[in-house]
Amino acid sequence: MSQNALAHLRAIRRELESRVRESGTIVILMGASGQGLRQRRRLRGVLSRRGLLALVPEDDFPRDIAPSLVERAMLSEGDVDLAFINLESWGTATEFGQFHEIRRIARKLRILVDHQYHPLHSNSRSYLTDLYLTHLAVYGHVYPVARARRSLLPSVKKTVTKLAVRYSQWKALH
Repeated sequence: MSQNALAHLRAIRRELESRVRESGTIVILMGASGQGLRQRRRLRGVLSRRGLLALVPEDDFPRDIAPSLVERAMLSEGDVDLAFINLESWGTATEFGQFHEIRRIARKLRILVDHQYHPLHSNSRSYLTDLYLTHLAVYGHVYPVARARRSLLPSVKKTVTKLAVRYSQWKALH
């Protein structure tokens, strides 16, 4: 390989890496409070180190506006690329149910559910599992995650990081 060809390939590589770093991907991390909030804050740091702007509603959204209003506005009107909802509470289940009905928001949703409630991994006949199946069939973004450390399934952290980083790369190169 000639020196010119090698230099050209290196320049392309630097350009691609620069585009990925500067993609401006915005991710919202939604889920339960308590331990779930601590987990989302740690995950925000992981994603930030990978060059993504990760938002945690409790910390990053206006506190003087009702969460149910500001979250909907941010997801529908904002420049948000992805919204990960870790379904661990009735509040997040309610958010999912509401956002699933709004097409421009629903396409951004990445639903994380315990594998025992995932519509392809369980026999649950609950209303929520049924809604997961509909969302999966229409939008294709319902992911089983492990709650226990010793599981064959990936953790919430691994799932969110892998999906968000790949989306950011795709966005930068398209």
